[in-house]
Amino acid sequence: MKLLLPVCLLILSPVLTSCDSKPPEKAEVIRPVPAMKVGESQKVSGRKFPGKAKATQEVNLAFDVGGKLVERPVNIGDTVKKGDVIARLNPRDFKAKVKSTKAEVKKAKQNFTRGKKLIKDGFISQREYDRLEADVDVAEADLDIAQKALSDSVMKAPFDGHIANLYAENYQAVLSKKVIARLLDTSQIEMVVQVPENLISKVSYIEDIQVRFDSFPDTVLAATIKEVSNEASQTTRTYPVTLIMEQAEGIKILPGMAGNASGTLVMPGAGEELEQLVVPVKAVFTPDTEKQDHVWVIDENSGSAHLRAVKTGQLTRSGIQIIDGLKDGEWIAIAAVHTLREGQKVRIDSSIITE
Repeated sequence: MKLLLPVCLLILSPVLTSCDSKPPEKAEVIRPVPAMKVGESQKVSGRKFPGKAKATQEVNLAFDVGGKLVERPVNIGDTVKKGDVIARLNPRDFKAKVKSTKAEVKKAKQNFTRGKKLIKDGFISQREYDRLEADVDVAEADLDIAQKALSDSVMKAPFDGHIANLYAENYQAVLSKKVIARLLDTSQIEMVVQVPENLISKVSYIEDIQVRFDSFPDTVLAATIKEVSNEASQTTRTYPVTLIMEQAEGIKILPGMAGNASGTLVMPGAGEELEQLVVPVKAVFTPDTEKQDHVWVIDENSGSAHLRAVKTGQLTRSGIQIIDGLKDGEWIAIAAVHTLREGQKVRIDSSIITE
């Protein structure tokens, strides 16, 4: 009996210990919250948008037929005019093909002429007559293809520009569709800049666009908007906007040069809107226990959400004016405002609003 007592205590000790232990505390889940920085949607005037220069027109030139390169009168950097010869293939085989197909067309037409007489006299059937007529069509089609191949053996510049690169040497055998030269038109320069989605609606109101390239910091080029993409990048949530400008005197802007673009926002009837902070309407709400409008302000450093009363103004094209209660540069929640609680830890979701 004395031996059984220690054994029983040994068996029961884990059970007693487990009863006394406390369950581990669950870690607080930090949820992402769509948010925006107050004032960012109005910071267009004077803001710099980086981009890179590109040619107005650019094309990789290739032959539609294969053959041996016998002439390439251009070098990298050469300026060419529309219609200038850039490269030429050996025309011997192409000329021979044209000559033979012309003979086939002649023979087919002669047979068809004889067929017209024979069918009148009943010496051939209608089926044989139709075959002779079809032979003429086939022969003429083959002649068109042969003449097109001969024409394609000469590569000409489709527009004025300069040769940016060459990919084949004289007397080299080249395949069809193989790129031989790259032609750029830099008489005008384009620049593609990325505009955040919270600013894209204001692009059409931007005036006096100026571009300054890093290689020529003392030269300012006047630009205009050429096109605005209607599809945002899946990663950055920005929209590509293409600017176009003339070359400046005394310098040459080359494709690939980096620079910055800026402009002035001029929105009709929006003077008060630009003076006041504007936030999305869905960011402002009235709690059940309050009678005043509030927003959730997020501390960028700690990630804590805090309820703050604000004084609102008029509705605008961009949202609602905040007269008092917010400062430029503060982060506010713009969604899920009815599910947050005071002091809750959140993570700013920058994929919704890009700075």
